Amino acid sequence: MSPVFLSKSKYLDGLKCPKLLWTGYNHKAALAAKDSLLKFRFEEGKRLGEFAQRLFPNGLLLKRDENPEKHNQQSLAALSHRQPLFEAGFIYKQAYALADILVPVENDACPDTGRYGAWDLIEVKSAANLRREYYSDLAFQKYTYTGAGLKIRSSYIMYIHNQYQRNGEIEAEKLFQKVEVSERIDALVPKIEDEIKQMLTLIAGREGPEVKVGAQCSAPYDCPLQDVCWSFLPDEDHIFILHRGREPHLFDLMERGILKVLDIPEEELEGKQLIQVHSHRSGTAHIDKEAIREFISKLKYPLYFLDFEALTAALPPYDKTRPFEEIPFQYSLYCKESEDKEPIHYSYLAPGEVDPRPEILKQLSDYLGETGSIIAYYAPFEIKVIRKASEAYPQFENWFKKIESRFVDLYEPFQKFFLYYPAQAGSTSLKSVLPAVTGSTYQGMEIADGLMAAASYYNVTFVNKEVQVERQRVRSALEKYCDLDTRGMMEILEVLRQESR
Repeated sequence: MSPVFLSKSKYLDGLKCPKLLWTGYNHKAALAAKDSLLKFRFEEGKRLGEFAQRLFPNGLLLKRDENPEKHNQQSLAALSHRQPLFEAGFIYKQAYALADILVPVENDACPDTGRYGAWDLIEVKSAANLRREYYSDLAFQKYTYTGAGLKIRSSYIMYIHNQYQRNGEIEAEKLFQKVEVSERIDALVPKIEDEIKQMLTLIAGREGPEVKVGAQCSAPYDCPLQDVCWSFLPDEDHIFILHRGREPHLFDLMERGILKVLDIPEEELEGKQLIQVHSHRSGTAHIDKEAIREFISKLKYPLYFLDFEALTAALPPYDKTRPFEEIPFQYSLYCKESEDKEPIHYSYLAPGEVDPRPEILKQLSDYLGETGSIIAYYAPFEIKVIRKASEAYPQFENWFKKIESRFVDLYEPFQKFFLYYPAQAGSTSLKSVLPAVTGSTYQGMEIADGLMAAASYYNVTFVNKEVQVERQRVRSALEKYCDLDTRGMMEILEVLRQESR
């Protein structure tokens, strides 16, 4: 029987939750399938790693082998070349880890280097900030590589410099920033061996461990076992729909056996939470007619309903863009000149790899006119997208300053609980409000949220752009999704009008 190896990703799973670790080895079918967003992050991380490798032009990329023992032998053999190594993988006992980058150190700079010489370890991360789990990641690697016979002189994290602006080809040396973390890593390494032993014993168990749900289920990332572990909650009105519920308080309620919002003592509720619970208890909407009428009175015809989809990528895709900048690639706009007129629809979906911002700004500057309210759901996002785009293309800055004050946020009546329906289940997002108050739904749509829209667009525009059938299918789904967002805002406004009478 082949030995069980603990990879660094599984080690991190074990630190997060023992049940997740056991399931990953013994019952993979229970894990949620990877969605398009996770696939996007994987592809982006892969491309980012390739850019990092450009900083070491004489480096050697090792082809991964599904057999850890074979890859270990190939990697050990490659050490003798004394070149930077990419994706080298090493085994120590039952630990197995791949290194993003190993850089050889001159022997006279690091005495007692042993058989394989001294190396600097560099981990590449698709993030603009350091995160706590990165240190555990590197500590596991250092433990493994040291045990395999390497001398690790220094450990580094290479991550994104989010103020870098692309102009021409991406400059890898400016895209990344590197920080030495050796001291923090060295403090964690002594605990690794005992942790690995405990995890391997756990994996070998016939039954998975029972683990209480808690804050760890969504930190530092959402656990793929959430649907399994949280299935004990009631299908409706469970306590975790409580508006802005403080997690420690909610977990305390759960420990006390309180699982439904209707069973929470009212003295433990406040403000919007009381509105929410009373609405769920009565099964009717909470309606503040006066506040809704005041909100509607701010609207001036013609009304423009605007929604953007935006791409956020670690690798800036166009000139004049920065890592993780929100770059619009699509909009849907409905113009309603008066209450009794049918709306006019305008839309745009960027056709390819050319920066879409100038065309979007040009079209919107034509369509939005000089008067009338511009309505968006969570308007600060649309405002920010246009502001950043106009900063990149200054010929539109004066236009943006003129329209900024015309924005009206349709999120406000729901964020402030002027209107609350029990079917919202505590959420004030458009994806919850629209079906709750109008009956329109995102169910059954191929693309049903903004993150999925961005990931899908990125895939067919930059990764698999040659696959025309897939490209056309995704673009059609994007058009339908963005259109529903803006049509939905018109429907929501009509409901607000009706409820305010």
